[in-house]
Amino acid sequence: MTNLLIFILVLVFLGLFVGLNMPNWKGKVGERYVYDKLSKLDPIHYRVLNDLLLPSKGRTPTTQIDFVVVSNYGIFCIESKAHKGWISGNPNWKYWTQTNFRRKDRFYNPLRQNFAHTKAVEDILGPGRLKAHAVSLIVFMYADKLFISETDLVGNTRDIINKIQSFTKPIYSDRERDDIYDLLVGANITDKNLRKLHNRKVREIKSY
Repeated sequence: MTNLLIFILVLVFLGLFVGLNMPNWKGKVGERYVYDKLSKLDPIHYRVLNDLLLPSKGRTPTTQIDFVVVSNYGIFCIESKAHKGWISGNPNWKYWTQTNFRRKDRFYNPLRQNFAHTKAVEDILGPGRLKAHAVSLIVFMYADKLFISETDLVGNTRDIINKIQSFTKPIYSDRERDDIYDLLVGANITDKNLRKLHNRKVREIKSY
C-alpha cells in the first residue's frame, strides 16, 4: 500500500511538473522551428541571431529578443508567440484575443512589446550605422487562424519568411551588415544571473 501511495504521489508530482513547464517547452520547440527556417535564408545576404538580451531604456533595464535578422535589405526584429487557436488583433489595440473553443484570453499586443526590441537594437547601432528603422515582425507558431487587421507584419512562420524576402532594395553593404551583426553579438548579455534577473523583472511586471 505504501509503495502504491508513493507511486501515485510521484505521478502527481510529474503531472504538475510537466503541466507547469509545458508552455516553456512548447515555446522553445516552436522557437527552434522558427530558427531553423530563418537559418535557411540565403547566407550570402542574411545573418540570424537568436535569444538576444540587450540593454534597454524601457520598463526594464534589459529586453529579450527572440530573433534578429541582419541583412543587406534591412534589420528585422521578430517576436515569436506560442498561442494556439484563433488570434484576433489590431496594431492600435492594447490587448489581443486568443480564442480556444469557447474560452477567450487576452494578451498584450505583441507589436507594442516588440517596439521596445526594435528601439533597443536601434539605440545600440546609433544614427551613424542605422540607415532604416528596424522592422518589427510577429510570428505565431501554433495559431490555427489569424485575424489581424491593418498590418501585414504578423503571420505564421512561412508568412514572416516571405515578408522578410519581400524587402529587396539593398540598404547595407556586406561590410556594414557584418559590422551590425558583430555589434549586436558583442552587446548580447550572456551572464546567467543577469538573465535570471531580467526574467524575474518581467514576471513582476506581468503580475501587476
